[in-house]
Amino acid sequence: MKLKLLTAVAAIVALSAFTIVSTSEKDLVGSWKIDDANVNKVVKAVIDKAVEANPAVEDQINAQKEMIVGIVKGVRLNIKADHTYETVSTQGNKAGKWTLSADGKAIDFTKEDGSVRKDVVLESSATRLKVINGDMKDTVLYVHP
Repeated sequence: MKLKLLTAVAAIVALSAFTIVSTSEKDLVGSWKIDDANVNKVVKAVIDKAVEANPAVEDQINAQKEMIVGIVKGVRLNIKADHTYETVSTQGNKAGKWTLSADGKAIDFTKEDGSVRKDVVLESSATRLKVINGDMKDTVLYVHP
C-alpha cells in the first residue's frame, strides 16, 4: 500500500515539474529586463537573425557584438496595467498591446504594425518571468531591474 502511494506521489511530482505555470496579470505588470545570464543567448539570436537577413555582411555584424550586448542589456519591457506595453532601448521605443490567455499560459504581444508575438509562459512570479519568446523560438528569462 505504501509503495503504491509513494509511486503515485512520485509520478505527480515528476509530471508537475513539466507543467506550465499559470500567470496572473498582476505578476506581469512592471518593468522587466533580460536576466544577465540570458544576455549572451539573446545576443546570439539577434546576430543570427541579422546574418540570416543579410548574409553578405556577416563579418560586419559580428564585429558589432559588444555594441549589441550593450543594447540588449539596456532593453526594458514595460508592461502596463492598461494592457499596453512599451519596449524601451537605445534603438528607440516600440509600443503595443498585450493580452494574457485565459489559462495564464501565454502572452500575446500585438505590435504597432499589427503583427502578434505569442510567448509561452514557463514561469512567472512577482520577480521572474520566463517565457519561450515567439520570435526567437527560445527561452528568455526576465527579471525586474
